[in-house]
Amino acid sequence: MTTQRWILAFCLSLASVFGTVELFKTKEIQTYTCRTFGSGIVQPFKGESYYVRSDCPFKLTSFNVNRGEYSVTIRRGHNGLLVQVEIIINKVTTLLQNGHILVQNKSVSLPYDHTYQHIFKYGIYTRLRSSLLPFTVTWHNVHGGINSLWVTLESELCTDMCGLCGKQNVAGHRDELIRDSKLHDHRCKIRDPVLRKNHICRRFFLKTKNCLQDNNSHYHRLCKENICGFENSQSIFCPFFQEVASQCNQSRINRFWRRLTKCAKPRCPGDLIYEKKGPAFIPSCSNPNPAPFYQELTETCSCPEGKVLNNCEKGYRCIPKSSCSCEFAGKTYGNGEIRSSRCQSCTCDGGKWRCSENFCHRRCVIEGQFVTTFDGKQYVLPNKCLYVASKGPNWIIIIEFSQKNLYIRKVTVQLMEELFVFKNNKVLFDGQEIPEFHFSGHAQVYWVSSMFVQVHTTIGINFQIQGQHRRP
Repeated sequence: MTTQRWILAFCLSLASVFGTVELFKTKEIQTYTCRTFGSGIVQPFKGESYYVRSDCPFKLTSFNVNRGEYSVTIRRGHNGLLVQVEIIINKVTTLLQNGHILVQNKSVSLPYDHTYQHIFKYGIYTRLRSSLLPFTVTWHNVHGGINSLWVTLESELCTDMCGLCGKQNVAGHRDELIRDSKLHDHRCKIRDPVLRKNHICRRFFLKTKNCLQDNNSHYHRLCKENICGFENSQSIFCPFFQEVASQCNQSRINRFWRRLTKCAKPRCPGDLIYEKKGPAFIPSCSNPNPAPFYQELTETCSCPEGKVLNNCEKGYRCIPKSSCSCEFAGKTYGNGEIRSSRCQSCTCDGGKWRCSENFCHRRCVIEGQFVTTFDGKQYVLPNKCLYVASKGPNWIIIIEFSQKNLYIRKVTVQLMEELFVFKNNKVLFDGQEIPEFHFSGHAQVYWVSSMFVQVHTTIGINFQIQGQHRRP
């Protein structure tokens, strides 16, 4: 029997969602965070924070899930800041260096979407989120490097974890973690921490005794280790004071720590204004009302009330929503401008397109694992699985891929109570082969050639399936 390959195309008068057949119930799982900031402070997943002064490369964290490698490697420069961070997600390498982001050695701009990961601005920070696992890496860029970075993941994912962050359920010893996490580099050094009296540390920790209690002396020691040699670098000591102040959320220190330490608030570009707690994704012309899912609060730069970010132009300018321009096919249209096509005309209305009815059929094409959606977007399916290609209230189209090769093995169509199966160069209706033509209450199915099957339905969906050449 000839192995059949299928290409599927639809013409619909309604939008549909592409998704996997199998649904999974989610459960609330506790997440853990490992942080590194300043000139070498590490707060592991479990246990006390500690300090390591070195310009050596270290594994911050590393683990394997489903034969996929996930790791974060860091290296600090002589200025104490992180000057190189390497993130590996399932063999895809992302490098943070000199203020640039490189994915597989190619510079990328934000937001960046990849099959395995997404990288985007997150308030004043930048975040990489894995699309395979609940795993994120977030960092803050400053002049000369990165002064704070943290990794967040779920506990059940990392039983074999190693690195400076330790194992998720085991509190590692400082010397052991440092020794086991260092990568080979004969040119670098691990230096013993130096403790010197520091008036900023002393003044700060006089105010935190009630909050930190027994941990006060430990953090005071970390402060002196962190600041030694970097007394004039706010990029080094300010993230540390901010971290401690955040742990004393109910204390007065959380309100005046910047004045006490002379740490300036982050600067915002253009018209944007700094907020200690604001939306991670600020309203903009292209997205004036971010969905509630995105309304996480973090340090951010946002527009004054009543305005949105004009992200269609450079300069970080904030304008009234009604003044927003629109974009289409790389071209910018001013508010009130009209663009026309064969199927419809659209008017730019405050950053949103207001379009007439679409007089053309929308079309989705699936060729192997390559998908072109109804709205013209293109992507590649990541796995050889069973997928829902499209569905409605009383119909569904399911495609199944070969487990050996990258082609569609079978297409199943359920129309009302009627079931059609396309596989092995045959069309089956309720288990019986359709040789040339079939007509029922809901569909007409016929071979238009030795390779193409055409299907017309009474519910507004038409599609064509291409197989291999049929033998007469």
